[in-house]
Amino acid sequence: MAEEIEDLKDKLIRYEENGVAKLYYSLNRKAWEMADVMNATNLKTISLDDPKDKTFDRLKIIWQDAASIAQAVEALGKIAKVTGNELEDVSKKPFVDTIAEPRK
Repeated sequence: MAEEIEDLKDKLIRYEENGVAKLYYSLNRKAWEMADVMNATNLKTISLDDPKDKTFDRLKIIWQDAASIAQAVEALGKIAKVTGNELEDVSKKPFVDTIAEPRK
């Protein structure tokens, strides 16, 4: 019973979080990870002769999607009004949710 209550509390917290801000930070981390992969790979060392080596093709997919991910991160940051404090940004209710709250 206690486990079910904790599970329900966790679910409730998710609905009270700012999902757009959470998505911003998640995508921003993915952009960092993509950059790390790109920076860790020296194109001079990739075997272009070996048809089984797909390293270049995989890197190409990453850099082709880089601009769209960067634009999404920027747009989400503006929409969610991120401050750089992830915990605070994610935990504050989005503007739409605050409109529906009854006055006290």
